[in-house]
Amino acid sequence: MTLDTAQYKRMYQRISAIEFSILRIGEYPIPSIIDIVSSIRLAKGNVFAEWKQSDTAKLFEDHGYKNKKELSGDVTPKSCIFM
Repeated sequence: MTLDTAQYKRMYQRISAIEFSILRIGEYPIPSIIDIVSSIRLAKGNVFAEWKQSDTAKLFEDHGYKNKKELSGDVTPKSCIFM
């Protein structure tokens, strides 16, 4: 079994597990889905080349957006404080 075949098989097993989880509990396991997408995006060589060239892959490109951490101190809305 080649490395590419092994990677495809492992990814298929992971995606199948996610699908089963969705059917079983009715919720999307977001961290698992993010992990799968990251694994596909960062795979070396021509592994998942078709996906990497797709319009879907473009949605996950780094567009340079950064979270500005300019706020400091208490950021809790006053309406959320419980007495």
